[in-house]
Amino acid sequence: MLELWRSLKPVHEAHHGILWAAACASLIAVVVGGFNLKSGFGIAVDLAVAFITAAIGVPSVAMGVVLLLTLLRRIPRLAAGVFAGVLVLLALPWLNAWGYFVGAAVLLIECTLGASIATILLGGLREAALGKRTLTLGAGGLALVANLWLFVFLRSDGVGSEPWLRTSPAAALPKPLSAPDPSADGDYAVDSLFYGHGDDLRRAEFGRGVAIRTKTVDASPFFQDFGGWKARLRERYWGFGMNRLPLNARVWYPRGAGPFPLVLMVHGNHEMSEFSDPGYAYLGELLASRGFIFVSIDENFLNIGLLHEPPDERPARAWLMLEHLKLWEQWNATPGNPFCGKIDTANVALMGHSRGGQAAARAAVFNKLTVDPDDASIRLRYGYPIKAVLAIAPAGEVEGLSDVSYLTLQGAQDADVSSFLGSEQWDHVHFSGGADCFKSELYIYGANHGQFNTVWGRADSRGPQSWFLNLRPLLSGDDQRRIAKVYVAAFLEATLHGRSEYRQLFRDYRQARAWLPQTMYLDRYLDSSNKVIADFSEDIDLTTTTLPGGKLAGENLSEWREGKIPFRNGERGYKGVFLGWSGRNASYSIALPEGSETDRDSELSMSIAVTSDDETPTDFTIAVKSGNGVEVRLPASRYRTLWGPVPVRFTKVEYLDRLIYKQPTEPVFQSLEIPLADFAVLNPQFEPKRLKSIRLLFDRTPASELLISQIGFEH
Repeated sequence: MLELWRSLKPVHEAHHGILWAAACASLIAVVVGGFNLKSGFGIAVDLAVAFITAAIGVPSVAMGVVLLLTLLRRIPRLAAGVFAGVLVLLALPWLNAWGYFVGAAVLLIECTLGASIATILLGGLREAALGKRTLTLGAGGLALVANLWLFVFLRSDGVGSEPWLRTSPAAALPKPLSAPDPSADGDYAVDSLFYGHGDDLRRAEFGRGVAIRTKTVDASPFFQDFGGWKARLRERYWGFGMNRLPLNARVWYPRGAGPFPLVLMVHGNHEMSEFSDPGYAYLGELLASRGFIFVSIDENFLNIGLLHEPPDERPARAWLMLEHLKLWEQWNATPGNPFCGKIDTANVALMGHSRGGQAAARAAVFNKLTVDPDDASIRLRYGYPIKAVLAIAPAGEVEGLSDVSYLTLQGAQDADVSSFLGSEQWDHVHFSGGADCFKSELYIYGANHGQFNTVWGRADSRGPQSWFLNLRPLLSGDDQRRIAKVYVAAFLEATLHGRSEYRQLFRDYRQARAWLPQTMYLDRYLDSSNKVIADFSEDIDLTTTTLPGGKLAGENLSEWREGKIPFRNGERGYKGVFLGWSGRNASYSIALPEGSETDRDSELSMSIAVTSDDETPTDFTIAVKSGNGVEVRLPASRYRTLWGPVPVRFTKVEYLDRLIYKQPTEPVFQSLEIPLADFAVLNPQFEPKRLKSIRLLFDRTPASELLISQIGFEH
């Protein structure tokens, strides 16, 4: 055994090869880290920081390991020390156990290749024993193959997924919407301008050439815990602190007398040096041509950068939107201002993307308050007539949003905001009945987070993490933005221009199928006419409805419970009823209170998510009984194809998906709306005004599971 080890034992040339390979790996890691640091001070500074970190970090770790191994005297000290130092450097961008595993694997491959090459070139391999030659050439060949595989793997787009294969309809298609394509340019010529403080150090467009100069605002009450070197470094970079934030924006507006509705848009949290506000020009140009003033607000100074982000900056994002809105109210009444008399101040919408989507909703809430709910020392006195809020992949929800129309869009392949947080906000939009409002959500397979903004791109994280993202299932950027154009324009036409014909799009996306790219869509809708029968949040009694006096009952169900609705990772702040069955004799019944009356023109509305993992749609029968005892039945599939969840792969490595994103699916709701008049057509003796009960008969799909968040009637 000793003789065998002596024949195979690596010589000092192999040790040198390991050191050379480790040095090369270290250099590559430094360059990759520098290019992805994006501190805001430029690539030269970023590379310098990376090299300094490596120059200090690798020797420090190496010497620590050398010292430890000197005490242990077990394995070669210098090689092991350098190995450990470079391992830490490779793993720094990941800051988790997966990063250390990847770093160790890459370093092992490179060191094996380096040792093999050095032994071949300098180690006298020809005179070595056959076993050593075989081991050296074999290990070197495997390391070379591993390098080639790693290169191909990291360069690839990932694994395919085609959820649009499920789009063959089981339900009859509705008639196309009788309205022009909202994503087509309108009749107005478009102008644009910039406004801002006029002395911006980093943004030339907000420098001396701005068309309108604005004041700065003091946001320091929102950042009382923000100080030290981070605050000083940020102030040095931007030229202002939180007490002097500028009101900067780019504007697209229609050429004409007006007045025109006003739409304010704010971006989310992206690298602050890669400016986000220009990324919505495609929306600005479209909407201005259709008669809207579109404002893309600059809040890049609140974004991540300089190795940190300001703490708890989200309320400030919303507050800044209202400060911009205050400017527009003033300009509309200021003679000599280019927008004097051109703003329809009674028709205002707030929009946002990512944290900006959350900010838009929060701003609408702040607009009705007198003080910040988290800090009463911050005064909030605005009270502007905000009619609509639109959130693209919002990064959270807020309480208190009411009596505004709300639309949220979410990509299924969103690797940043991977759960449909806008759906939770959808449920927390409430209507008092005093305004004609609606809320809608759209879930888009193949859409990611970044492609809604032309600056952010296909990858929803920076390198090297982005190298592991699964990009193959993504829609093209043009297709994803086309969906945004259709829905954003239609929503604003419906809410601010009063084009009610576009409202039907939000009830059923299939009416706009000629305008939309081919993929799989899930949507739901509810308006302020809705009369809730059950939303499953009133108490813990499974047999009572939200509407007083109603009763719920289940028969032969394999599952019947009420509970919090899950996200991919965690759960939402509201409840639903979970129903499961196996067999054809199961049912779920709603007995309405005595004396209940419904309108013949009403529709039975249900918000449903299929949770069983099945590639075929789920179907069941809806049976309604009127007070005269007449019962009529219709299949759900006549109105909507109820698909189960489609698994999503965010990364190229299945283990990474489980580690980071937890579940491959999450419940996504669809609206099932059935006109009561359709039951009367089948049997004229059915009396829609005197409805007695509703039964869901699970007789069409042998086994499945449903999650229902709402049952009610609406006009």
